[in-house]
Amino acid sequence: MKSILFSQTPAKGDLLDEEALEFHHFEDRLPEMFSYYWENRLIDEVRARKYSLKTQKAYVFFNRLLCRRLQKKPEKITPEDVTKFLAIMEKERDYSAASLNLTINAIKFFFRYVYKNNIIRESKRPQQDRRLPVVLSAKEIIRILNSEINPKHRLLLMLVYSSGLRVSEVVSLKKEHIDLERQAIYIKLGKGRKDRYTMLSEKAAQYIKDYYKYLEIKNWIFPGQPASKHLTVRSAQKIFDKAIRHSGIQKKITIHSLRHTFATHLLENGTDIRYIQSLLGHSSIRTTERYTHVARHNVLRIKSPLDNL
Repeated sequence: MKSILFSQTPAKGDLLDEEALEFHHFEDRLPEMFSYYWENRLIDEVRARKYSLKTQKAYVFFNRLLCRRLQKKPEKITPEDVTKFLAIMEKERDYSAASLNLTINAIKFFFRYVYKNNIIRESKRPQQDRRLPVVLSAKEIIRILNSEINPKHRLLLMLVYSSGLRVSEVVSLKKEHIDLERQAIYIKLGKGRKDRYTMLSEKAAQYIKDYYKYLEIKNWIFPGQPASKHLTVRSAQKIFDKAIRHSGIQKKITIHSLRHTFATHLLENGTDIRYIQSLLGHSSIRTTERYTHVARHNVLRIKSPLDNL
């Protein structure tokens, strides 16, 4: 059989930002071909490596999708089938390079560690998209916060922007994670299973004190339904979407854009990029450096020759 792609082994938390996990389900309700036996075996292998719940869900999702779309059981999948499936994902679903790489990781993990038949050989991966993050202005941030009158929802948006949190991090905050005296937020097991501290702004700290008076918070800062669980990521995105509609902002953005804006505004205010890297929890400085391309302290402040006419 002809061999196909791929040069990297799957890594914990690999490509699992919120925007990389915006999956698109097929409209056609084809029969499932990925049995519960293989699904449970896959989950066991993922858990044994202490991968995140998000990784677990992604790996199950893409292997089920592969078998359902091709209408083949894992035992019948060939290298050519995987190539065909990836082409379908890129052509029909317009998957980004990040999503395609995540799909590859999921399929490769299953066949290498679960099915024990490493049919996926090594070659080149899809070239990464070089997209710049969409950021908001200070006035737009004010409009977003002012459009939200619900104290719980307003605080959630405030913390994502003022502390640069991922949406999965903000919804899982507990009262014990907020240090009002030191004005710091403890992020427990963030992306890549790493703990870190990030900043808590003075205004956010004061708002939290008032918030504690408004709601009797014992555990989760943002309790969900039931209160024994925290708010879901999807609910947080809906809160942001509603605030965007009410603010009248037309940019195509998600709640993750508040984190991008946090980093960009810090850079524009002269904060050292190494500190920004630490606050965001980036493993590589190269990930943080992309904000230098959108910050207004350099290229965007050059005066156009038209303005001199």
